[in-house]
Amino acid sequence: MPLIHGRLLAAGTLVAASLALSACGSSPSPTILNTEKIERAIEHSSLAQRGKQAHVTCPSGVHQNKGLAFSCTGVLGSGSATRFVVTELDGSGHVHYEAR
Repeated sequence: MPLIHGRLLAAGTLVAASLALSACGSSPSPTILNTEKIERAIEHSSLAQRGKQAHVTCPSGVHQNKGLAFSCTGVLGSGSATRFVVTELDGSGHVHYEAR
């Protein structure tokens, strides 16, 4: 009986070690940018700078990645749409946006 117990323990240790090694080799999952926060910031800027209320939508699931650019759409109360180009300044969620 002790021999079987020792083999199981050794097998369990090998499995645990191989799982730990495979976890070390995997790359971390990408961080998703908080595009809802960007939508609110663009809406606030539109109201503050132009005096116009806008409803802004940005894509979801955008990864935080320095230099990545994507578009958001702002719709004014009159129904006219404005495209905003958002560029990530770093990998920490800081962005720059401008209407085009």
